[in-house]
Amino acid sequence: MGTISLEHIDNLFWLGRYTERVYTTLRLYFESYDAMIDLMGEEYRTFCERIDIPDTYGSADVFKARYPFDTEDPNSIISNMTRAYDNSIIMREILGSEALSYIQMAIYDIQVAKKVNRR
Repeated sequence: MGTISLEHIDNLFWLGRYTERVYTTLRLYFESYDAMIDLMGEEYRTFCERIDIPDTYGSADVFKARYPFDTEDPNSIISNMTRAYDNSIIMREILGSEALSYIQMAIYDIQVAKKVNRR
């Protein structure tokens, strides 16, 4: 494999951090989603506390619309996946196109889910 520069090590670290954050967040999000519906939406505040993000949403409906899909929200799922993608682009030569394509597909699927969610 050869040597890896400190910059690439840093990019690999952050790629791993962002993808793990997305995975963990999605798992917790889906666990909490039913409760958000059943408990008149107040469960989203508990979710925010649980993952230690500020409640900038104001309501469950806004949270459900913005948290997964809002590229301007630094805490959103899509923002974290985009940061993972940015790190993977830098690492393309080391990771290979196949690994990069999985990250691209994840972002694409989130974008498709956003369109479906608007209906």
